[in-house]
Amino acid sequence: MDVHAAIYSRQSDARENASEASTTTQREKGVEEARKRNAASITYFEDLGISAFTGAERPDFEKLLQACRAGRINLLIVYYISRLSRMDPLDAIPIVVELLNLGVTIVSVTEGEFRKGNLVDLIHMFMRLDQSHNESKNKSEAVSGAKATARGLGGYLGGKAPYGFELKAETRFTADNKPIVIQTLVHTKQEPEVIRDWWATIKKHKDEPYDPKQRRHPGSLGGIVNRMNNEVIVPTRGATYGKKTKDSAWDTKTVKRILRDPRIAGFAAVPVYKVDEDGRTTTQIESYRILRDPETMKPLQIYDAIIPPEEWHELQQWLDGRGRGKGMSRGQALLTAVDVLFCECGAVKTSHSDPNGMKRSYRCRRRKVLPGQHAGDCTISQPALDGHVVRSVFALLREVENDHEALAVLAEATRRFGVANELPERARERAMLVAERADAARALEELYDDRKAGGFRGDIGRRRFIAEETALLTLLEAAEARIATLEEAITPVIPIAEWLPADPATDPIGPGSWWAGADIAERRKFIKLFVDRITVFKSKQRGGREPMDERVKIEFAKQSKEVDDGEGRRVV
Repeated sequence: MDVHAAIYSRQSDARENASEASTTTQREKGVEEARKRNAASITYFEDLGISAFTGAERPDFEKLLQACRAGRINLLIVYYISRLSRMDPLDAIPIVVELLNLGVTIVSVTEGEFRKGNLVDLIHMFMRLDQSHNESKNKSEAVSGAKATARGLGGYLGGKAPYGFELKAETRFTADNKPIVIQTLVHTKQEPEVIRDWWATIKKHKDEPYDPKQRRHPGSLGGIVNRMNNEVIVPTRGATYGKKTKDSAWDTKTVKRILRDPRIAGFAAVPVYKVDEDGRTTTQIESYRILRDPETMKPLQIYDAIIPPEEWHELQQWLDGRGRGKGMSRGQALLTAVDVLFCECGAVKTSHSDPNGMKRSYRCRRRKVLPGQHAGDCTISQPALDGHVVRSVFALLREVENDHEALAVLAEATRRFGVANELPERARERAMLVAERADAARALEELYDDRKAGGFRGDIGRRRFIAEETALLTLLEAAEARIATLEEAITPVIPIAEWLPADPATDPIGPGSWWAGADIAERRKFIKLFVDRITVFKSKQRGGREPMDERVKIEFAKQSKEVDDGEGRRVV
């Protein structure tokens, strides 16, 4: 019978210099062995960078098994038996027994031949499998212990340093005064300034409407990437240090990932990796989890911040979509630059110009029609909608003394006006408190998600859950109380008398009115004080002849309040 050999090689870690010397040696020795046995065919299978101890899927090993089951392989050659498996022998034995029952002879270049029917061979193989498993187990436990010691001394164990940081070796001492060398994160010379420049650019331009003469908005991620690549301000880390990546360029995903990293705010954090459809953890970072003090549940701040924590939270809100141009579009249209104008389908409305000013319109920017959404376009006259919205606000102001709802809107507008004009030192304190509140709310979400996923089971788990929840709710409530105190201290005088004509019969937006004399920036600020959202519905008549109040829903300003989402979560 012809011998059809398979050579299987494996290496747990890919070499940085791409030499893969270990698998090369395994393959060369395997070929020598196959030729000694006059193999009619030789097939190669190789898994690189995959451990045989963890039980992770090995693609080529699975292909090898399939080839053996199909009868295409009757001789399997490995350098060491440990190349086959480092799992617990009870898990590895079924695979070995299956191969032997299929008539496959297993040969280890360094340990001899194993075939069905030879009890001594089988005992020898199982002993080698057990030895390989114990070697890996002991190594794993030793590595885990060393990592735990290093972590306890403030060492960084996250592999490659994140952008903005570099690794620095330090000698620290254990409780029994034994020296241990750990890796810590410190700022690089140049990269932190790059991150600060990105954030400064975003803050400067984020509220500006898009200029159609510009290819990209300067305060967008795309604008930042375009500037970084075209002006070559600072090359990517790959272009600076890598050989394979020397030609790499900046892209929006990379910039966004860097800005999402809590470590640039000084927080201790670990990445959360994306899980694929088969439930396997990938190398793609999906998010970050901030580490917290187990008693106070406050974030652990162990690094020097590149961006102040309160500003990092503001940046996260912007990245989430708030203030990032959602509902904002090109040109100088009133409503598309204030993040309030939406179509009934949920898409934002954009402005469309026409040489004839009266034909300017707002149109739905929907990209794809989903079930239940309107067919065709949803367009409304820009001058008509602007006038309707502004007159609705002025009508509400005239009804303040007689309408409780109008009074509530005025109260929130007054609060917003005060926040926009408060003293810088008070504004900084507010920003820190808002950041603390947002962080506590985010931590509560993670806590509830962990519990929903099956965590905190048993009496100890329930006690721990209640303790963490209590600490986070205390943080949240304390921040809210202080924010409320700051807002009560703001006593702005909102200039209603300046906005409204003294004569009720006078058109509040007509010639000679405050509105007529205000520039576009003042008008937008006015709208944002009083309006949260404007929804436009598709006209039921050809030409859109329905009354404006039948096509438009205006949601006036409301102060955010916490509600229970039905699952015990407090949502702001």
